[in-house]
Amino acid sequence: MDLERAQAAKSRETGSRESAPREDQSDRTRNVGPSSRDRAALFASAGAQPRTLFDSVRRRLILMVLLALAPIAALNIVQGVMQLSAAEEDARQNLLRHGLAAAASQQNVIASAENVLYALQNVDEVRSAGPTCRATLRGATISLPFVANIGVIDAAGQVTCTALPTGDTDMSDDAWWLQAIRQPGFSLSGRVRSTATDRDVVVGLLPLRDAAGRLEGGLALGIEIGWLDNLLRQQVPPSEGVVAVFTASGEELVSNARALSGALFQAAPFAAPDNSLRESTDPSGRRWTYATTPLGREGLVVAYASPSDRLFGWTLVTVAASFALPALVMVASLIALWVAVDRIVLRWLLYLRRVTAVYAQGHYGFRPTRLDAAPSEFRMLGQSVENMAYAVRQRDARLRENLAEKTALVREIHHRIKNSLQVVVSLLSLYGGGMGKGEDRRRFDQLRTRVNTLALVHRILYEANDGSQVRLRELLGELASLIEGSSDKNLRLVVEAEEARLPTDMAVPLALMVVELVLGLTLRPGSTSLGMLITGTVDDDRLRLVLTGTAEAPEEPSGLAGGFATQLGGTLTRKSSGDTLVIVGDFPCPSVASPDTAGGSGPNGT
Repeated sequence: MDLERAQAAKSRETGSRESAPREDQSDRTRNVGPSSRDRAALFASAGAQPRTLFDSVRRRLILMVLLALAPIAALNIVQGVMQLSAAEEDARQNLLRHGLAAAASQQNVIASAENVLYALQNVDEVRSAGPTCRATLRGATISLPFVANIGVIDAAGQVTCTALPTGDTDMSDDAWWLQAIRQPGFSLSGRVRSTATDRDVVVGLLPLRDAAGRLEGGLALGIEIGWLDNLLRQQVPPSEGVVAVFTASGEELVSNARALSGALFQAAPFAAPDNSLRESTDPSGRRWTYATTPLGREGLVVAYASPSDRLFGWTLVTVAASFALPALVMVASLIALWVAVDRIVLRWLLYLRRVTAVYAQGHYGFRPTRLDAAPSEFRMLGQSVENMAYAVRQRDARLRENLAEKTALVREIHHRIKNSLQVVVSLLSLYGGGMGKGEDRRRFDQLRTRVNTLALVHRILYEANDGSQVRLRELLGELASLIEGSSDKNLRLVVEAEEARLPTDMAVPLALMVVELVLGLTLRPGSTSLGMLITGTVDDDRLRLVLTGTAEAPEEPSGLAGGFATQLGGTLTRKSSGDTLVIVGDFPCPSVASPDTAGGSGPNGT
């Protein structure tokens, strides 16, 4: 009878699903109840080949991208890089050329000072600081406008003769003197304050040595730095650029704009100039580009800076345009591709998504007729989805039939087992009715309770809507009622369990274990009733069963209870605290889906 009822319900459900919604009225009249032959012919007649050259999503996308990328972005980028490199090289050459040209006059001054000293060393009156030494040096000073003073220094560092009187006649401790006498020839010092003119000078010194190479003294010539600054400022006005001459240690000697040069060239590589372009910012925030190069003598370095905007001019605009053009091409390509994908691809993908959503709800008779206007790839995909929906529809029908038959058979098996066990219980009650009270009668009643427990479990499985799970609260509640009714003691069992779902293979060993645990309890001395609280919780795929009461129990659970606990894959522990007895069981409990969600939420329940 159960099998017949399940098959009738399945037939009604299948009939209701045959009336699935169609896309329009024409589809509804055309697709009601098609046969397998009509369905195969319909699939074969649907055209899926490209109808025109561009009736393909791939070809249309390629066409749109080719039209958008007509300007060759790579060529423009390479051209921009080449222009930028060429502009940087031209700027570097211009800076170096201007720097060397500006420093040419400084070199001429230094060369003139060197020639004067070499000429004076050949004058015996000067070399020996004779009576005419001062007049000779005075005449040389007047003829050279850039010279602040000329003097003769002996080997001990004492000034013996000068063109102009000086307040400092002892040079033995001055750093420039100690460094200059170690040089084989002419050398320049750094910035020195002249006591004769009270101005900053650069000292050029030529050591005087005898035939054996021993130091006899030196000729010193002071070049006014202010005069050199004015000369450099006349050649290169600060409005056109900033030029400065430095020593190898980075000390600034000459500059046409000292306020700017100190800020611009503070990070310049004076020890080893590399001729590369560098950038700096002046106090007003204006950017400058500069280069440094060796001057060619005495370790001097010349640095030349020019405003970046003036140096590069329209080059930056040209280079920026070369880089911006590919960016514009890419933006145009992205816009074109966006529109193309939206119109050619996404529209049909969204439509196919809605179609699959309809199929997911179980309406397998739906026909996606709008795909007739889609490209060939989407028409082919729509046909594949429709074929899949038809195959799923046929498979679901077979599965429903098999499931209904299996469910009916399982329920029938539980029903028959329950009836058979009830017959066994009745026979046990019949045969045990003549037994007197005693140990044999107690064991006989316990046997009957165990068999009745099996019958109870199979009755619960038979009455369950889903034969793959058992409710924990229902199982423990029915067991409590059964044990209370079959016990010869004043027994009271209270169940507090969750509405958790257990797999069916746990029902029988769990029920028999609870029965064995309760049957093994005894009244405490002086007690007339036995109370027990049974709680059950399921958390993190673990079942925790706790029996709490005032009864007594053996030191170890009975062999049957321990065996059932082992069968369940868990353990039993016994704790006693005063008059309270607690038995705790912990068992693995795989998750069981609710029947509302296990089969899906669609009309088919699949």
